[in-house]
Amino acid sequence: MKNQKYPNLFKPIRVKNLLYHNRICSTPMGTVPLHVTVSSTDYGGVSLLDKARGGAGMVAMCYHGSIIDRTFETNGGNPFAKYEMDILRENLSVASAGGALVGFDIGFPWHYQGEIYTPSGMKLAERPAKLITEEVIEAQLQLAAEKAKKVKEFGFDLLILDISNDNVVGQFLAPRFNHRTDRWGGSLENRMRLAIELVNRVRQAVGPDFVIEFRVSAELKVEGSYTFDDMLELVGRVKDKIDILNIMVGMDEYHEANVIETPLIFEPHMGNVPYAKKVREKYPGLLIDLCTGIMTPEEGEYIIGSGIADFIMVGRSLNADPYWPKKAMEGRDEDIVPCLRCNQCYNTATRHFNTACSVNPRYRRENRVPLKLPKTDAPKKVVVVGAGPAGMKAALTADERGHEVILLEQAAQTGGLLNVADKGPYKIDLRRYTHYLRAQLAKSNVKVCLNTRADKALITSLKPDALIVAVGSKVKTPAIEGADGPNVLQAVEYLEKEPEIGQNVVVIGGGSVGCELALELSGAGKHVSVLEYTGALAPKGNVLYRVSLMQHVQKAENLDYFLHAACKKITPDSVIFETPEGEKELKADTVLLAAGMSARTDEAEALFGVVPQTFYVGDCRSVATIMEATNDAYFIAASI
Repeated sequence: MKNQKYPNLFKPIRVKNLLYHNRICSTPMGTVPLHVTVSSTDYGGVSLLDKARGGAGMVAMCYHGSIIDRTFETNGGNPFAKYEMDILRENLSVASAGGALVGFDIGFPWHYQGEIYTPSGMKLAERPAKLITEEVIEAQLQLAAEKAKKVKEFGFDLLILDISNDNVVGQFLAPRFNHRTDRWGGSLENRMRLAIELVNRVRQAVGPDFVIEFRVSAELKVEGSYTFDDMLELVGRVKDKIDILNIMVGMDEYHEANVIETPLIFEPHMGNVPYAKKVREKYPGLLIDLCTGIMTPEEGEYIIGSGIADFIMVGRSLNADPYWPKKAMEGRDEDIVPCLRCNQCYNTATRHFNTACSVNPRYRRENRVPLKLPKTDAPKKVVVVGAGPAGMKAALTADERGHEVILLEQAAQTGGLLNVADKGPYKIDLRRYTHYLRAQLAKSNVKVCLNTRADKALITSLKPDALIVAVGSKVKTPAIEGADGPNVLQAVEYLEKEPEIGQNVVVIGGGSVGCELALELSGAGKHVSVLEYTGALAPKGNVLYRVSLMQHVQKAENLDYFLHAACKKITPDSVIFETPEGEKELKADTVLLAAGMSARTDEAEALFGVVPQTFYVGDCRSVATIMEATNDAYFIAASI
């Protein structure tokens, strides 16, 4: 029977000898062996165990090496070394356990015999490198051909030949990295030579019938990159030797390109569609696997149904919910946990300080967090106070454990600050998460009591065995003369009520809330100035969030920002503030306060003492991110 909702996304397709049961592919997402994840089931890729069972038609595997090899394969490791193959065999078994085809990703490595090589001996980002010689090029080509042959012999279904991202082959194509004057540099013909030779060697190694998916960055998105027209020319030269073109964009080691490769909330969904359309127009017979920013089954159905591409490749969304394909196939869209595009799952963004998924506590914790919580042998009555993200997650988790759960919320709807935070053009993914939580509550056994303010008397009357307090946070009002004036609004109040405001807007506070609001208002034609007390905008944001934010702030019209800016006074039509250069004054028809939030710890404390098993989570404990609120709420509720 055809899938009624997504007939194109779940339409089988044959490529040579391979039968794909749907058009969804999982990205070759891996980590280097030094990235030790204590709690994870490590099968050579991020969440590979779940992604293999989650319903994708093809799972792409990038071998990340073992502690013996210590080198990521696409950087120079050898997955087919004697003692590595025992590990690889189990990884392949896991990857294929759900019935998906398994593709193995190989590239032209940076490393050769312990050294990093680049086309002209330039650093790779901050990594020192040597000039790659003719001898090393030839040796690497031979190694790539040998690996390709072993991929086929080992039992993988297809080969993903990867020159995307930071790969040396892509660097040869880009004038920024390739200053050579020999046959490998200068003209486009010379700069394409290594890519063409690599494809030819690999095709010869695997024979005419083995499927090759050629993974490329349409553009590197750094100054001095090759153009997309250059890449189109290369594709035209190799299209008869490949079977599928996998299109992504950007680089990893260069942050300005990384935020396009793994786009955050400031970038549109399906950002690589224009590239796929141009490839389709120029090479109509070439199969396309389109990657990056495809977040929902609806988007996948549009891409396949419109003929833009033949496959979609999904990355971070399968971190948030590896069972995204299976749920879409079964018509359970409301059960798909949406990715927030926050990049907390990406160690480059977090610098390993707090690498986790904001909405999936199981991510990187497969040995610790079960797919389904076991039912308790001793059901309890659990009362949860506050239906923000932490409270809703705690209630749902306690319900899954089999407890009787009562959720008390003083407002007329669930969501808490999500009802404010998910407003605006950059919050489409967060709005989906709000809807997801509400849909799960509606399907659960949780008794939700709205318009109900909890106090000790009410909680005592309910006679709970356990109490979880999640009463959230409140806005800070900075001690600034004039902060109570008629032209002053809290940013939260503006987002909630969206009143009319003046043309000249000053935002006091350059955290994520203030900056995102400033971008939104600037885009709506307002003249906006942001005052930030510290030396950076969004100082608490992760690395890639800040890079992406600044790209958009710097491109925005009518948006100024001032760092190390201490606001002294707000008048009816201006703001006066101090900077290292002296006192300044800005015209201000409207002032928006975005000075942050403070925990409602006092309100939480007032509810302690009714029952010994009392916990507090989310913003009332410490002003938290969605990731911190979700994970803390899950683990506390799961422990009851």
